[in-house]
Amino acid sequence: MSSTAHDSGAQKRKKKRQQEENNKRGRQIVTKYFHKKDAASGSVPLPSGLFPVEGEGEPGPSSKAANEESRGEEAEVPVQEEVEDHESSTDEEEAAMDSQCQGQSEAPTQDATDTEPPVVVSEVEDLLSLDPGLFPARMSDKDRATIVKKLAMRETDQEIPHDSKGKRFPDYLKYTKADKGRGKVKRDWLIHSESANALFCIPCVLFSKEQKIPSLSALSSDQGYKMCDVEWRRMYDKFPSHETSRNHRDCYLRWKHLQCSVMTACGVDHQLQRELQSEIEKNKAILQRLLDVTLHLATRNLAFRGKTHALGDVHNGNFVGTLELLSRYDPLLKDHLDKIRTSKKGSQLTHYLSPDIQNEFIELCGGKVLKTILTEREDAIYYGIICDATPDISHTEQNVVLIRYVHYNEDTGEWEITERFIEFKDFNGKTGCEIAGMMESVLLDLGIDISDCRGQGYDNGANMSGKIKGVQAQILKKNNLATFSPCASHTLNLVGVHAAESSPEVSNFFGYINRLYTFVSASPSRWSIYKKKTGCSVHRLSDTRWSARIDAVKPVAKHLPGVIEALATILSSCSLTGEARSEAVGLRNYLMSFDAIVLLTIWVKVLQSIDDRNVILQSGKISIEVEAGNVAALRDEMQTLRNGWDAILSEASMVAKEMEVPPHFKKELCRERRRKRFHDETAEGTGQEDRPETTFRNTVFLTAMDQIITLLIY
Repeated sequence: MSSTAHDSGAQKRKKKRQQEENNKRGRQIVTKYFHKKDAASGSVPLPSGLFPVEGEGEPGPSSKAANEESRGEEAEVPVQEEVEDHESSTDEEEAAMDSQCQGQSEAPTQDATDTEPPVVVSEVEDLLSLDPGLFPARMSDKDRATIVKKLAMRETDQEIPHDSKGKRFPDYLKYTKADKGRGKVKRDWLIHSESANALFCIPCVLFSKEQKIPSLSALSSDQGYKMCDVEWRRMYDKFPSHETSRNHRDCYLRWKHLQCSVMTACGVDHQLQRELQSEIEKNKAILQRLLDVTLHLATRNLAFRGKTHALGDVHNGNFVGTLELLSRYDPLLKDHLDKIRTSKKGSQLTHYLSPDIQNEFIELCGGKVLKTILTEREDAIYYGIICDATPDISHTEQNVVLIRYVHYNEDTGEWEITERFIEFKDFNGKTGCEIAGMMESVLLDLGIDISDCRGQGYDNGANMSGKIKGVQAQILKKNNLATFSPCASHTLNLVGVHAAESSPEVSNFFGYINRLYTFVSASPSRWSIYKKKTGCSVHRLSDTRWSARIDAVKPVAKHLPGVIEALATILSSCSLTGEARSEAVGLRNYLMSFDAIVLLTIWVKVLQSIDDRNVILQSGKISIEVEAGNVAALRDEMQTLRNGWDAILSEASMVAKEMEVPPHFKKELCRERRRKRFHDETAEGTGQEDRPETTFRNTVFLTAMDQIITLLIY
């Protein structure tokens, strides 16, 4: 007789009733979270895949567990233990979900117009695809919510293609058995990816990576279950094995919980998402205002910070001060600044107003601009480079590097020459080799290939334009196509400098102009008298931009009678020292001379022509052909002016006549000088020397004009 103990009929019936109660209790827990509503309301249907739906027919075989029911009641005990184990492991999750969804299950039914609208998906979220093969590698909670919502709103079921044997997807694989074969549920977790040509489990793809022990199923992997390896007859066992796993059950539960929260617009998760999204939008709006203030100050070269950073202090700088002004008309910004004022010292409030944040804003804006410049340069391929340096107030040598390229302007539909600043470089090197090395390092750091350089532009200094050791020579060694063109503005500046030193008379003329500014600006009373008599201000000579001397010479030439009257008034009404009185008398006597009137007439014309050309040459959109054409035109103007001595003398004589100044050059008032007569000369050859007019024309006018024309040729 066998010694094996068998359960009695009463024991078997007791176990069966206990199992049915457990199954029923599991259905009650889940239906408490997911409410079944009719399809006409547009609400979410009762979730399926993990929990059964009663009353549906049996489509066919679905799992090994279902087939083993025919073997007897012994097969029920392991299933019971598995269910009890799963229920015990998810008690905490069920309690949390019960507390979150309690309000939903007890709330009365409302009209569609009274329900809260669902979460609005932004344009960026709309870009998320429902193809698992195109899901981002790292998904945020917001991305998961968007995908779950889109899947729930999908109206038609996805068609799954044929397997590797060419067989269509069978109907019996669309469902799985539940409740001991008395019900069936649809496998809504199964989805096909067209991009990867593979099968995926949606809940596992969305949530399995957050589990401590990720699922090893191919349906949960990034590559999915490739269709080339799929045979539907083998999936008969693989699908039940996957959906009964612990990982799949957990992921499925989280998926349906999130679906309920998103679609019905209720639950703790939904409220937290709404609050989080509201806070994000608020911070974005604040940052947008801070960015606008940063761009406003940066584009106008205004300082950001002051002596303090405190709100309400008049010395807190332009950045904080502008924000305080805007807060009077912006409630959001006002609320933000009020929070900062009322926050306690040492609190963790993020206010975005610190100097570090300001610097970060500037760096981010600068990086964005630089990235755009480099993109334009990359599209243009070829470029020219410009470099110059000057010490700042802190005695630091600031080297500026610029590039020029041809860019297509989409607004105007035209190709334009574009000149862009790319970097300030603190560099103290002075030799051509050192400066060339600095420029090459800047280009290398920015990813600009020096072999694409087609032009160089520097000043006329020996260390820059030297043919042997200059910067242009060093660059030509690396790229012989980088043609050097000297700075046209600097060239014109040197032309004027050399012309001003061509004769003592011209040098003295500019000296008197500068002395006039020094004398008038030394006293407010003198400045007031001068401005009252002439109607304009006096300017000093520019030391760096020689062509700008027109600003100092032109007012004197245009208002010469008023200048002389102002000096006379200062001598008669102001209390002057002996040195100042002597200076005023000397200025008045010189400006009342015919020599000064002629020089003013000459240099107004010369400087005006140079300044007009200099303004054109400083434009960042001209080509080298335009530059050469303007220099040639200026040379022709100077040649025409050189040949117009009689017209200049006639104009100066008319001005002198109006001012009652004798039209005689200074040398005419001196004693006539006779040269010594040699033994072979007659008395006829020992007459008077050249007239003073001829002497002035030859030694002053023609000398200066020839100097300008000669330098413009080279």
